[in-house]
Amino acid sequence: MVRINRSISTEDKYRERFRELQGWYRSHYTETRVQSSAGTTLRVAVPLDRSGGAAAIVVSGRTEFIEKYLEFARDLFQRGISAVLYDHCGQGGSDRLLDDPQKGYIDSFETYVIDLGRVVDTVCGGGRESVHLIGHSMGGTVATLFALRDSERVIKMVLGSPMCAIRTGSKVPQAVIRPLAALGCLVGFGQRYMPTKGPYQPDVPFIDNLFTSDETRFEFNRFLTNSLEFAPLGGPTFRWLHEAYKAMAAMNRSADRIGCPHLILAAPQDRVIKTPLVREFCHRSENCSLREYEDAHHELFMEVDTVRNDILSQIADFFGEDS
Repeated sequence: MVRINRSISTEDKYRERFRELQGWYRSHYTETRVQSSAGTTLRVAVPLDRSGGAAAIVVSGRTEFIEKYLEFARDLFQRGISAVLYDHCGQGGSDRLLDDPQKGYIDSFETYVIDLGRVVDTVCGGGRESVHLIGHSMGGTVATLFALRDSERVIKMVLGSPMCAIRTGSKVPQAVIRPLAALGCLVGFGQRYMPTKGPYQPDVPFIDNLFTSDETRFEFNRFLTNSLEFAPLGGPTFRWLHEAYKAMAAMNRSADRIGCPHLILAAPQDRVIKTPLVREFCHRSENCSLREYEDAHHELFMEVDTVRNDILSQIADFFGEDS
């Protein structure tokens, strides 16, 4: 008798997981296009039912896209939070800014900040209502700069691993890299990759990765990036890095001016951003509280269940205090 192997491959499991998340997404969201300040359009996903509970705009990190946050949005929804999702200009399903779609480029972080305002307008129907913000990494920088500019429109913020200061992964000191990025822009290299950076690498292994200690979520997110035509994004260009340094400087020097309450979530072992400077940023703000997760990596919203469940509870409690 021949036994038929009916085991499901790992890729099939990820495909089925994505199919289930897509089914939930399609029944709870509608997508629209919003004009970006860069002259392109943004892909925005708005919950169909925003009655009751908190409305929060998720401001994602560099290289990220809506599909990566479907599980997070579903888990927030189960806790009474309606999450608005969108792709920054130049990544995900939003329009790219260069002919080469792989290059991580932005003309100015001002573009990201203005675009977030336009997403807020879309959510609020053009009125002056306020929203909650949930920012990750680069998105934490963008959310903070928006809150500094238009404080009346932000009720509260949650910042996961906010990009106060970055680790470049290079042995070259930051004191050299920052002026190098600026010089590269001056001599016309703004649209070129930074040295040692290049197109998206589809086969980066889980071992020693910088992003999460959860192997299943790491592999699932890699499956999404490799499966969705619009998802892959390569390394940063000279211009992106130059503008990032300027934005981080603006964020850090204004920490004491942030008017809304904000909860910062951080990982002491983070190898993407510098957690000691995140602590310093929070310490300088009267409206900041900090919670740290030992052994977690940079992408706290994509971490193991013990970390994620606590984070989800923290967010629900933080936003629900005013309900």
